[in-house]
Amino acid sequence: MISSLLVSVFFGILLFIGFQGKNNTNLKDFAYSGRKVTTPALIATLVTTWYGGINEIGIEVIYNGVVTWIYFGLFYYIAALLYAYIIAPQIINKNYRSIPVTIYKTYGKIPGLISLSTLLLYLIPASYILILGQLISQIFDINLILAIFLGATFSTAYTLKGGFSSILKTDQIQFIFMFFGFITLFCYLFFSDSYGPSIIKDLYNRQPDLFSIPGRAPLSYIVMFAFLSLLTFLDPSFHQRTFAGKNLKTVQKSITISALCWFVFDLITITTALFYIEIAFRNGFDIYSTSSPYIELAKIVFNNNPFLMGLFFISILSVVMSTIDSYTFLSSITLKYDLNTILEKETNIKDIKKSTILILIISLGLSLIFDRALSYWYYFGSYVLVSTFFPLIYALFDIRMKNATTMMITALSMTILWDIIIYLEISNLPSIYIGLTINMLFITISKLKK
Repeated sequence: MISSLLVSVFFGILLFIGFQGKNNTNLKDFAYSGRKVTTPALIATLVTTWYGGINEIGIEVIYNGVVTWIYFGLFYYIAALLYAYIIAPQIINKNYRSIPVTIYKTYGKIPGLISLSTLLLYLIPASYILILGQLISQIFDINLILAIFLGATFSTAYTLKGGFSSILKTDQIQFIFMFFGFITLFCYLFFSDSYGPSIIKDLYNRQPDLFSIPGRAPLSYIVMFAFLSLLTFLDPSFHQRTFAGKNLKTVQKSITISALCWFVFDLITITTALFYIEIAFRNGFDIYSTSSPYIELAKIVFNNNPFLMGLFFISILSVVMSTIDSYTFLSSITLKYDLNTILEKETNIKDIKKSTILILIISLGLSLIFDRALSYWYYFGSYVLVSTFFPLIYALFDIRMKNATTMMITALSMTILWDIIIYLEISNLPSIYIGLTINMLFITISKLKK
């Protein structure tokens, strides 16, 4: 089939480009590309890396409608811009290469290890490998486990050669395909005689609640994502790219333009998901059982055009693969480089490469446990936020924090305990509220003692 052949060729091209990355012998060059990354490369890698959960966007639109743009989009644009102009200057001026090392140098070994552990769980790309496996399984009609293994291999092999420079090279190619494929699908839906804006109008008449705010989403759900958007400040991919940027002006310009790119892409993906809901309804599909609405939509719309179908498959694969390589690489740096720094040991490039292979093995195992990537993000994202957010902010701005270790341990322990309570169906209050409340109590008590 032409579409499958195109995808296979794309995999080959990506591997070829990735293996053209510099064979660095210096660890910092391998991890941060010599700290000379320019604006175009930064934009491409920021935009593609931050958008790996493409399936989840479509699924959230199916359940909750256009309000998805607020909690998956608007909150994160604001957080990214705050990061660019408030957080990034502190990282660059103070030469902080990673979050765990910053926490370690400010508060000591135990807080550093807590931060490292939660960030590592959050970074391990199991959720994205699951999404990629689902996509490859649908495209090639193969077993999901085999698809997961192939996807993980094709997404990360080249990082063993060139490190961050290989990721930058492949992200620039994936950025182009990412937009080209989705724009093509959107234009085909919007301007073709077979579909057109009437599809959206019919959906509005049939399910108007999908177009209202808050729509079907509970207010507590939306507020929860407002807090989770603060993970932008703790995202090691943002931190790495900020540290690797040529200078502060380059970083700030890149993040600002990236936010505009995310806004455009969100409009395309959310509108396209709305088309899917109505088209799937007309074709008798069960929209609530899909794991990849965009793939199903492309198969319907491009049924008689395998070339365009293949290009769209490449587009959606680019979105996910660009996140997997970055998160796998960052996980390996965190596990080996940052951990060794905290333990006061030396690290070399060979250690990072071995760590990358270990991370892949762990990711493959975890990808078979969670049935939705969103669950993975929520749990481990919450643990990072409640344990590390306030200590990091205080450290960046030289504000003294008393009892940081006690606060981190208490907030993290209570958040995990509350998740167990939710699992036992004793309560349904999101655990992130418990952890953040404990953070605020510690901060308030600390101020009262002054």
